[in-house]
Amino acid sequence: MPKLPILEPIPIPERALDQALDIQHDTDPAEDHGPARRIPHLGHAVLFFALIVTAVLLFGAFIGSAAHISTEQAEKAHPGLSLLALTLGYITALLAAAWLFPRLWQRSFLQGIQWNALAARRRWFWIMPAAVALSFAAQYSDLHFFPTPPDEALAHLMRTRHGIWFVTLFGILLAPLVEEIAFRGFLLPAFATAYDWLALDRTPAGLHRWQGSSAHTPSALLFAAIFSSIPFALIHADQLSHAWGAVSILYAVSLALSFVRIRTHSVACSVLFHSTYNLTIFAVIFLQTGGYHHLERL
Repeated sequence: MPKLPILEPIPIPERALDQALDIQHDTDPAEDHGPARRIPHLGHAVLFFALIVTAVLLFGAFIGSAAHISTEQAEKAHPGLSLLALTLGYITALLAAAWLFPRLWQRSFLQGIQWNALAARRRWFWIMPAAVALSFAAQYSDLHFFPTPPDEALAHLMRTRHGIWFVTLFGILLAPLVEEIAFRGFLLPAFATAYDWLALDRTPAGLHRWQGSSAHTPSALLFAAIFSSIPFALIHADQLSHAWGAVSILYAVSLALSFVRIRTHSVACSVLFHSTYNLTIFAVIFLQTGGYHHLERL
């Protein structure tokens, strides 16, 4: 009996694994799902941010009422409660979004925001060292060129053992996840879509291209990276005591995060970069304070 030939796996080009997939369209016309739907668009981004703000405010009001905190001065005296409200609000908003948006998009939440965990597993070897290097550069700049006065509430919280561990876990795990989904998963593609729509050639050929692919143009992605980084930096202004030199450094960090997101077509990659960046900051503090045992050194 003749031996059957052994079928070798078809090699996939290295570049093909990094490129964004247009899951709405296929080379087979029978698999075409009609005009391309660009998601998330600006309406989706506004809705996601509204979920976050609403959840944080509701938890803040509930916790403040339970702790009998009625003034801004009293709130600053209990920064741990504010961080708790932010944590619960972030988690609740993320769970609500994971339930709501698949029903609007007709696809999974992770697919809609282009999570792409495979890219993170394949690219960690340059993402993490780059994040560490940028974190050290930013800390050096803060120390030597743009000294930042400490935020009193945050500094007070970080001078307690429980408080600094709470801040550390929040800064390494939850904050990078939610912020990257918000700014690189929602806002960046939303701005890019808006730019491409405004710049669209209003001809049959232009409209045909718009309907045939959901990919963004390079100029749209550049525009989106520049302008989505502005609110990212501004939301940290209070934390940085409105020291605009430090805020400008954070703006540059946001541009780096946007580059990672665009280059890898993966929000998971920008989360990994953001988390590693923050981890480096807390690792320096950990070593500086002898394993968080001498917090008076902060």
